[in-house]
Amino acid sequence: MSSTTLPVPRTDLLERPLEEEMALFDVESGVVHTLNPSATIVWQGLTGSLDRAQLVAALAEAFGIDDREAERGVEEALTQFRRANLVEEE
Repeated sequence: MSSTTLPVPRTDLLERPLEEEMALFDVESGVVHTLNPSATIVWQGLTGSLDRAQLVAALAEAFGIDDREAERGVEEALTQFRRANLVEEE
C-alpha cells in the first residue's frame, strides 16, 4: 500500500445503487461509470468513515478472501477511481 490517506469521492457525482453494484454519473463529463461489487464496497468505504485497514477488512469479509488479496483489490479500485477522475486527494 502506497499511502495511508484515502482519496475522497467528488461531491458532484450522482450515485445509484444497482443491487450489488453501483452506477456513478459524472455530471461534468456526462459519463456513467458502473462499479462491480468489490469496487462498490471500496466506494462505499470512501463515502463512509472507514480507514484503509477497515476498508481492506470489509472487502476481505465480503468475499471471503485474505487481507493481502483484499489490499490488492482496494488498490486496484482506487487506481481506477483516480484514472476516471472520480475521487480527489485530500
